[in-house]
Amino acid sequence: MSLLRLSGVLLLIGCCRPAAAQPLTPPPLKAPVPPGPVIPPISRADPQLEAALQARLFAGPVAATPTAAGDPDQTEWEQARATGQHPSCNEVGPLRYMHNRIDLDGDGRLETVALVVGSYACSSDGCTLMVFRDGAGGLELVAENGLFQSPLRVISQRHRGWLDLTMPASLHGAPEGLMELVFNGHTYRPLAGGAARYAAATPPGTVVLELLPLPFEQLGQPLPCGS
Repeated sequence: MSLLRLSGVLLLIGCCRPAAAQPLTPPPLKAPVPPGPVIPPISRADPQLEAALQARLFAGPVAATPTAAGDPDQTEWEQARATGQHPSCNEVGPLRYMHNRIDLDGDGRLETVALVVGSYACSSDGCTLMVFRDGAGGLELVAENGLFQSPLRVISQRHRGWLDLTMPASLHGAPEGLMELVFNGHTYRPLAGGAARYAAATPPGTVVLELLPLPFEQLGQPLPCGS
């Protein structure tokens, strides 16, 4: 019996040990999502994603009725859009981004989840999270959320065919539980029509974006302004 167990352990180690065999781009997840693992973020720059992030941060749509002042709980770029002001990339402080690729809608193609950090992209309640899918003309924005708290998990539940996302919810920096983001057919929204869902325990899932306690300069990739 012990010999059989030993052989099984050796076989398990032999199949999973070589790190060099891992692909640079994580493979799509299959439903249900396995509990617990972490998919490290992609460690190289993505020019196509950078262009999409720049377009959204600095050339996004202006609110139909601009307000006199932005909501202090919004990120600076959300306030800028709400007030009809569009600073150029060169006018804001350094920005960095982290991203990962995962099949959220089960069609075999990978969507992109991206996090932007920096004083312009973060507020007291979180930083900027965006979800993109591949389109005919490049990356198409699926969803954005300015309240990102680490970590972002993909869980096995689905709405309209898309896997649900969870992240810690907070109110002015105070932990309040979990927010579950679900797909409504067009975009990701907090569960129950905009209300955060709070839970006592974290549901099993796969972490795709996580902010580690590193210096700002070591987080992800720099988001350049371009030419």
